[in-house]
Amino acid sequence: MTPGVRYGFLGGAVVAFYFALLYVAKQDLFLSPLLQWGSMVIYLFFMWRASQEDCDANGTKRDFREVVRTPFVAFLLINLCYWLFYYGLHLYDPGLLQVEMGLELDMLKSQLSEGLGDPEQANKFRERIQELEKTMQNPQPQPLGPVIMRMCVGALGGFGLAAGVAALVRNQKSKQA
Repeated sequence: MTPGVRYGFLGGAVVAFYFALLYVAKQDLFLSPLLQWGSMVIYLFFMWRASQEDCDANGTKRDFREVVRTPFVAFLLINLCYWLFYYGLHLYDPGLLQVEMGLELDMLKSQLSEGLGDPEQANKFRERIQELEKTMQNPQPQPLGPVIMRMCVGALGGFGLAAGVAALVRNQKSKQA
């Protein structure tokens, strides 16, 4: 098994466990943006380990595309595990989606009351508020499409992280040689 696959699935298990702990401890912790983004530390750690192991085995004198492949594969697998957990949790607890929509609704109303300064943007906020209020009155299960879209958009950022990790590991290994 390649380092990217091994560390990807290991990191995915750790991320799923991390969010399971947050959810079990307190739903608000699971929804906290700080703790959501804090999970990137786990992603970066496993991407770093995968990249180090790959560079130890195959060297750093390869094309950069080959060096970045391993941390990117690790990211994709960790991210896949996260989104599978996220989707499964929302199927298990449909009320979680209601809470998330309520938080978004509160945020939009707060920003709208503070004044956006742009009438077009304010109209978009009002439309989103109406859409959320309508959806909250007739709750549906978590749709899969938006989850897949967010996972794919995250892959773009993940490639940037993988490139950064690969560059740092490559630089570190070159200095050691």
